[in-house]
Amino acid sequence: MQRDRRNVASPNRLYATVKTDNIDWDPMKTSKQLIKGRELESKTSRRIFFGLLCLTPVVTFLLGCWQFQRLKWKNKLVADCEDRLTYKPLPLPKSVTPDQVGDLEYRRVLLTGKFDYSREVFVGPRLENGQKGYLLICPLIQSNGAGEVLVNRGWIREDRVIPESRRLQHLSCPQGEITVECLLRVPPSKGRFHMEHEQGSKLYTYLDLEAMAEELHSRPLYAVVVQNFRDHPEWLPKKDQESIPWWKFWAKSPPPQETPAQDPDAEFSPLQFMNAGVPLGKAPTVDYTNNHLQYMVTWWGLCFISTILLRMVIKNSRVINPKMEKTEKLKHANKYLG
Repeated sequence: MQRDRRNVASPNRLYATVKTDNIDWDPMKTSKQLIKGRELESKTSRRIFFGLLCLTPVVTFLLGCWQFQRLKWKNKLVADCEDRLTYKPLPLPKSVTPDQVGDLEYRRVLLTGKFDYSREVFVGPRLENGQKGYLLICPLIQSNGAGEVLVNRGWIREDRVIPESRRLQHLSCPQGEITVECLLRVPPSKGRFHMEHEQGSKLYTYLDLEAMAEELHSRPLYAVVVQNFRDHPEWLPKKDQESIPWWKFWAKSPPPQETPAQDPDAEFSPLQFMNAGVPLGKAPTVDYTNNHLQYMVTWWGLCFISTILLRMVIKNSRVINPKMEKTEKLKHANKYLG
């Protein structure tokens, strides 16, 4: 009998200890507790909203003032650079160091020396009139013994990166000592999405002057060639003078000199330079971006709007003090009940 009773009681005990998914085992809350919890949540959210609303005019006003200071600084910087562009180009002094270029940016200088085409590197790709190409950076060995300068000769088409493939060799790859007009520039800083340079490669995704100087064993001094479409017959390789017959030494007038093959006043078009592989230099203009005025107007506009909104919120006390809302409701109800 005891065994039978255990067998009968065991199913009931097992069934009673099993929890099913359709039963809520959390204790039930009364309506009073629910209302109190909602009031606490709404009060907290109101306080957070009001605190943020109070901070918004102050923060946006300070950001607008900061952009105003930045605007004055950028306007002065642009004015100084435009003023330097009006100066006549001068030979680059030996004493100029890379740290001093910031105070001489956009200053026209004359560099005299020889290009080392065996150490050319490229930055890009860059698009020019819908065509793919690269910025050509080449070290120039100065004749005055001041060291090398990394010169940005300009944009070159993709199929002309090899020096032997370029035409107009006296312009695309001038040999010997030449003088070029350049602008001293501070290279742009590395962007957030720029990749690190692969050591040993001649292609750079951005103008990493420090990496270039280390790779090419040069000074980190950077200059950009000024755009010039004129021909330079003086850059043509000099021909060996032919031997003069003995009888001409007795002539009264010297032998006539050879006329230059190119007109020094002739100009090429940009398309001719692109097709020939002559790098396109930079136009002498200041290309700083100056968006601080838009930023300043945006921040002060947000300050004005948030101030109006804050005034409306303060005027409407229901958002700040819910107890006053209940008091007003009771007063309104007493008018009709009493």
